[in-house]
Amino acid sequence: MNPRQQDQNTGQLPGMNEPWYRQFWPWFIIALPASAVIASFITLWLAVSNPVTLVVDEEEYRQLKSELKAQISVEENKEVETGGSDPQSN
Repeated sequence: MNPRQQDQNTGQLPGMNEPWYRQFWPWFIIALPASAVIASFITLWLAVSNPVTLVVDEEEYRQLKSELKAQISVEENKEVETGGSDPQSN
C-alpha cells in the first residue's frame, strides 16, 4: 500500500490525525534556529569569559617604548661598529 494513499475508513492521509507536536518536521524546523541561538550564547560566553586586551595602560606603554628605544640604539651601535654593512639583511 502506498503511504500517500488515503485511509479507506476516514478519507485522510496517514499521520494527518496526529497533533503537530507529534510530527517530525515541525521539530526539525524549530531545531535549526534554536541551534543557532544556542551557538550564539556559547560564543557570547566565550567572548565574555576570555577577553582579549588590545590596549595597554600608560605605564606598560612607557616601559615598552623605552625597551624598543634601547633595542634600536643597540642595533645602531652594532651597525656603526661593523661599518654599516649587515651581511644578513639584503
